[in-house]
Amino acid sequence: MNISLCIPTMDRWDFLKVSIPKYLDNPYINEIVICDENGNDVKNINNTFTSDKIRTHINDEVLGAFFNKQKVVSLAKNDIICLMDSDNFAPLSYFESFKGYINTRGLKENTIYMPSRTIPQPNHRGFDYRNFINLDINMKNINHVVNQNRALVNTGNYIFSKTHFEKAKLTDENVHLGKTCLALDVLLQNYLFFKRCPDTQMVVVPGMEYDHIVHPGSYYITTYQQINTNMFHALFNEF
Repeated sequence: MNISLCIPTMDRWDFLKVSIPKYLDNPYINEIVICDENGNDVKNINNTFTSDKIRTHINDEVLGAFFNKQKVVSLAKNDIICLMDSDNFAPLSYFESFKGYINTRGLKENTIYMPSRTIPQPNHRGFDYRNFINLDINMKNINHVVNQNRALVNTGNYIFSKTHFEKAKLTDENVHLGKTCLALDVLLQNYLFFKRCPDTQMVVVPGMEYDHIVHPGSYYITTYQQINTNMFHALFNEF
């Protein structure tokens, strides 16, 4: 099983210099695709690492969180994608849990494999989604899940099929949503999964736990006051 680890980034070298060596040692990851908004991180990466596993790209302009994730996934060679924020980290156990899950239940193109929780940090107790384990989240219950736990549907750092992701694109008339969602970019992407691909299901995978780092420069913290949260959560009322 080969996984493309896709990391969108901008000025996150302090995190990447710690996580990249660990990812390079991860046997499940055969390429690390990094898409940089301004080139600062790529410069440091290229000056520090020489691994053929690493593939870097610098955007011609700042795309924003949503479109930078679209870009980095488009550059991946494998169909199995792990999309991970540059200031977060998924340990080996995260990937081992994913492999164990699909060995038992099979790998499905229309399924989004969600983390079960974030590992508690000194300054953040983390998010816990383990009560959703064994629930197939689909069009029939996604709105209920959003109302139960909004954080789950805005937590990316998950694994999915690139083929399925490519089907869940913004239409031209809705492209403005990608520019205005800011730190609710994952919420928008998950809405698109269900809107554009009605057969989508999400599953919370036991043991898929990762480090969700909260820090003063976190995109959510720096953009929260600009976000129209009601507008984006209301999208799921369609289902």
